Amino acid sequence: MLSTLTNIIARQDLLKSLTLSELQSSTAQMRLGWLWWLLDPLLLMGVYWGVMVIILGRGNIRYEPYWIFLFCGLIAWKHFAESAAKATNVLSAKDHLIKSVPFPTIILPIAVVFSSFGFFLFGMGVLLVFALGAALSGALVQHSGDLLPLLQLPGLMALQLLIVTGIALPLACVGALVRDLSPFINHFLRMAYYLSPGLYGIDLIQRLLTAEFGSEWGSKLFNLYMLNPFAILISGYRDSIFYGEFMPLYFWLILFLEAGILLFVGYRIYLYYDRRVIKFL
Repeated sequence: MLSTLTNIIARQDLLKSLTLSELQSSTAQMRLGWLWWLLDPLLLMGVYWGVMVIILGRGNIRYEPYWIFLFCGLIAWKHFAESAAKATNVLSAKDHLIKSVPFPTIILPIAVVFSSFGFFLFGMGVLLVFALGAALSGALVQHSGDLLPLLQLPGLMALQLLIVTGIALPLACVGALVRDLSPFINHFLRMAYYLSPGLYGIDLIQRLLTAEFGSEWGSKLFNLYMLNPFAILISGYRDSIFYGEFMPLYFWLILFLEAGILLFVGYRIYLYYDRRVIKFL
């Protein structure tokens, strides 16, 4: 793993070039460019808000203003979903480059994750502006008033970057070997979003599990649910921005552990299939 990291550092100019190329190709295809990355979750947020609050009447006072509550989860999930979808096709899409220039191909899925992360940073900046505006207008009623929890954001974003990279690496290899994987990944990502706390808080999950299975089993099932790294990440972003609270220490420990495991396992899978993929292409 250290040798691969050394190779990546040695080819950091290529990684930077590929990342910028991904960013430019993503924005050049649409007139709105970078704004579309923001408009997409905003439009989804409008749909979810309309369905949950207006049609179903499921608004929760603890989630008000609900649109900011939704936005905290949507932009984090969009980074993951976009990275996973693009990583699945990146090796087959860049087969001409792989065959013509000798370089560590692991750079390709990493560049995809980094480019999506650039858009994520842009979206996070906009979210912070929205949250500030809501706070100044008195609409962010759930916020504690403490700004120190915002210091959690760099750590959360760094761990998210590692986790998404760890997932993207095996998807890149398997996607190159199984060309029909991409549609399944897209459908899985849509389903997985509803299983994450994107539309609701983890407090609701805990209450529902306790009501359905009792205190003991409800607690065990909730702990199992919270092994989903994006359940913790989305909750962490909301704690930092929406509630002004610090995320529990054990959530940080779980995230660190999961980031390390996913990155290591993802790297080993990529290393195992790397030469097979090159021959297959």
